Amino acid sequence: MKKRFFLSVLCCVITTVGYADDKKTLELFKREYDAQLLQVQNMSKQQQEKNRRLEAKLKELHKSFDEQLLSQQAEHQKHIRQLTQDLSVLKNEQQLTQQKLVQLTESVVVLDKNTTMKSEQLNQVVSYRTIGLTISLLVLLALMAISYWLLKKRQLENNKTLTTQVQQTLNTVRQSEEKMVQSDSVLAERLLDVVTQLKHAERNIKTAPVPQQPDHTLAIKLADEIHRMRKRLAALPQETKGLKPLTKSLERLEEELLEQGYEIVDYTGMKYSENMSVKAQFVPSDDLEEGQSIINKVITPQINFKGVLIRMADIEVSVG
Repeated sequence: MKKRFFLSVLCCVITTVGYADDKKTLELFKREYDAQLLQVQNMSKQQQEKNRRLEAKLKELHKSFDEQLLSQQAEHQKHIRQLTQDLSVLKNEQQLTQQKLVQLTESVVVLDKNTTMKSEQLNQVVSYRTIGLTISLLVLLALMAISYWLLKKRQLENNKTLTTQVQQTLNTVRQSEEKMVQSDSVLAERLLDVVTQLKHAERNIKTAPVPQQPDHTLAIKLADEIHRMRKRLAALPQETKGLKPLTKSLERLEEELLEQGYEIVDYTGMKYSENMSVKAQFVPSDDLEEGQSIINKVITPQINFKGVLIRMADIEVSVG
């Protein structure tokens, strides 16, 4: 390639020289030729330098490629050896697995035989036990039925006895209540006689020439007795024999006392006030609200004579 380029340049120069008119033109051409030749030589050197660099770079690339190829071949060989070892291990494990599978199959066969045998034995035992348990259960049910019948019979007898005892007790209580009412009725009649005597005494006091202070002792005792019988009546059943005549007798007694000017004041169930003229006993109660006070019991009632207090009440107050 270099020779061809040089010959073409030389032909151009010769042609140019042949056509030159004079020597001056030849020299000018020579100088131009030398300049072009120098330029061509420089270009040739640069091209040679580039070729040398390319060759060096190609050598380096070949060397790097060879090294990478050797490295990859070594890595592939290493992987191949590893895969070979893994394959050998897998083959060994497969053989062991097959051996274990054979052993397991044999064990399953033996276990199946043993299970079948034990199932048959267990079925026989269960059958025998079921029969025994059924018989025992029937016997137990029979015993329970007999025991229930005996207990029921005994309970009925006890209920009859208890009913008889309760009825006898109720009859005794009823008789006691009736006797109490009868005794209170007799007492009420006697108290009416006392009130009659009290009326005669009041008349004598009024007709006496010298005024005398009335004696309230008998009237106070009479009022206390009426209050006591009232509380007893409140505790008795309404169907108690003789209760109504006694109630009417007490009403007559209170009317007679009221005619004589005596008033019995019962504070039971009323709200308590500090302004009351009473003797009070206070008892705490959870049934009342806080601050609430109710008179729940009158021990002795208040007695007024012609609107004047002659005996203070003694009461019990529940306080919330």
